Amino acid sequence: MKHLKLPSFRIVVDNIPLKTAKLEKILTEGQRRVASYLDVRYPDSQDIIFLLGGKAVKAGRFYPSGREILTVGEALEKLRIQKEGVIGFHEISKLVMIVIMGTFMFEPTHSGLKTKQINFNSLLSLFIRKRFTGYLEFKMKNTLNYLTFYGGQTGKGYFAYEVSPEQMEFPVKLMSEMVENADEDGEINVYESIGEGDLHGHGAQTDPVIPPDELPDEQEKAKFTSEILDLCLVAIYEDLFRIMFKICAKHMETREIEAVFQGAFNQAALKYPDIFRGVEEREDGTRISGGLINFERLLKAKNYLPVPQREQGFLKGINELAFLRINAMQNILPPQLFKQGLREMMDKIASSKKAYQGNFTIIKFIYEFSRILEKVYPGKVDG
Repeated sequence: MKHLKLPSFRIVVDNIPLKTAKLEKILTEGQRRVASYLDVRYPDSQDIIFLLGGKAVKAGRFYPSGREILTVGEALEKLRIQKEGVIGFHEISKLVMIVIMGTFMFEPTHSGLKTKQINFNSLLSLFIRKRFTGYLEFKMKNTLNYLTFYGGQTGKGYFAYEVSPEQMEFPVKLMSEMVENADEDGEINVYESIGEGDLHGHGAQTDPVIPPDELPDEQEKAKFTSEILDLCLVAIYEDLFRIMFKICAKHMETREIEAVFQGAFNQAALKYPDIFRGVEEREDGTRISGGLINFERLLKAKNYLPVPQREQGFLKGINELAFLRINAMQNILPPQLFKQGLREMMDKIASSKKAYQGNFTIIKFIYEFSRILEKVYPGKVDG
């Protein structure tokens, strides 16, 4: 399996073969450190054993398909028996330990957010608006990197990816640049309200920083997760609408495209006025170009709908707009150029299905979009 690199302040030893490693000597060395971890890389898995003052306190295991919490006994027993693999010893702070350990102990609020499928700045804006406390985990090129938040304000960043000390001074900017340059495998996991006190320098025995009655309840957490899903959907539909505009631009002037897309929008707005009121404009009242719409305003309109209509009304509205625009494209574009646009949209849908497999809400939306493509052009796209 591909092993993961985790943040550390100092690598004491690394890649020592298990058959020659002197475990007791390594553990003795750990007694000189406040916090540390053993990184044990087996052929089929990777164990992380966390130590405080040299004493093992928690353990977790990475598999190719995920991760799980282990008992210290299980992890140490395998370490003493298994001789295939290598071991490393890393010094960290207690704060870093809390962050990494939490990813094994708790389920993420949302997992598997593909960096190519979501607007990272929009995600950060959501954290600020929700006064988010917790952290995000960013996986990039087999490294795990972390950015902490408290009450919507960004805290420290912890990076396994090699960065300069100067870059570390500005963790939000650094993380934003990393996300922007990530490859197709880059993904984000979000962990909410985990170890708030320890994350921000408070000892484990102190009172919680946030009073218990102010902690997010299950309903609030569900709402937060729903809003992250909305951001994912927005990113997918923005890309699909950009593809429409890009294909049209190969055959038409910008002003002609705008007129055609505006006509499609007007029809959709007549049918779904509660969804589309004002979403063709920016906040300053100017019209949005390029075939895009004000998705932030669209999501607000969605959340004002009665709960029974919320998801279904939004789904019908956004896909009605997509259908009208694709239908207009078919009427004005040469057949081969239109088919090229369909191919690009189908590729986008296929990548989204792969990225969000198992997520019913997102899959439902892009399944309906793919049905629209089949409805507008029932023949084979690559025919």
